[in-house]
Amino acid sequence: MANAELWKKRVEEWRSSGLSAEEYCRGKDFTPSPLYRWSSRLAKAGRGDAAAGVPLVRLVSSPAREGAPGAALVVIEAHGARVLVPAGADVATVGVALAALGVASRGGPR
Repeated sequence: MANAELWKKRVEEWRSSGLSAEEYCRGKDFTPSPLYRWSSRLAKAGRGDAAAGVPLVRLVSSPAREGAPGAALVVIEAHGARVLVPAGADVATVGVALAALGVASRGGPR
């Protein structure tokens, strides 16, 4: 078994055990330090694989809609849904809508 495959198996067993890293490693031929390192490495690799696929969100700037003179509009398309965000919309409310769609946050407002 390749090193990465071995550590992937160990990390999966540790995560499903419900034990702390120290408890899980007790009596084994490895310590918590490499377990944490591989856990982090494998998580980053998993996020990279997901990022390489279809974009999660597509932003489209749109002119004012009928009935809202002078108001710009941002359209957020995610997972087959469309969220229309008018100018001045509450950022927290937009965040709740995106969370409900399953769009992961990549940090705070920019």
